[in-house]
Amino acid sequence: MKKVPCITYTKRDVTQRIAEKMSVPVSQMKQPVDALFDVLREIMSEDHRRLRIEIRNFGVFEVKPTKAKPRARNPRTNEEVYVPPRRKSHFKPGRLLREVLRQPLDS
Repeated sequence: MKKVPCITYTKRDVTQRIAEKMSVPVSQMKQPVDALFDVLREIMSEDHRRLRIEIRNFGVFEVKPTKAKPRARNPRTNEEVYVPPRRKSHFKPGRLLREVLRQPLDS
């Protein structure tokens, strides 16, 4: 199977696209975009076992608990290690995004 290079977009790229879409200077969009990501990070970092951030027509960010793994194995040393319970993040795309992602790729 042929390995396809990954394209990476940064927060700066997102800011530039929003500025273009709204016809405003990038310097004016930097603060609102930073604030949005700061607020999302703060909400997801709150001390709740489970939480959801639902953004209609985009998707849902969830924080879910994981169980402890008392008998996990280090693949390098084959040593058994204890992995404590923690929280993990999960993103589920909304209907509009899911429909776009399901379309076949052009070769």
